[in-house]
Amino acid sequence: MGKKRREEKLKRKAQQRTPLSGRDMLRIFPSLLLRAFIVVMPLTLLMTFLGASGVTLFNNFWVQMGAYLAAYIVFNKFIFGPVRNYRPANPPNAK
Repeated sequence: MGKKRREEKLKRKAQQRTPLSGRDMLRIFPSLLLRAFIVVMPLTLLMTFLGASGVTLFNNFWVQMGAYLAAYIVFNKFIFGPVRNYRPANPPNAK
């Protein structure tokens, strides 16, 4: 293997993300829970208010599940931001 190819291989390996350990996930979990709560709670209140005020569409279970799914898809980057941006304090392959 040539020097240039070896350097490229090491560069690619350095750029790869290491999988999060269980301890790292426990550290991130409260933030995920809070962000999901911030997204779901207003949506729940809005659907409850609309259902109570006569919009019978929001009394349907499948419409509610669709609304939750749509919110999840739209706010996915916000909810999982801590996972995407997490950098472990002591990376396993750091020297």
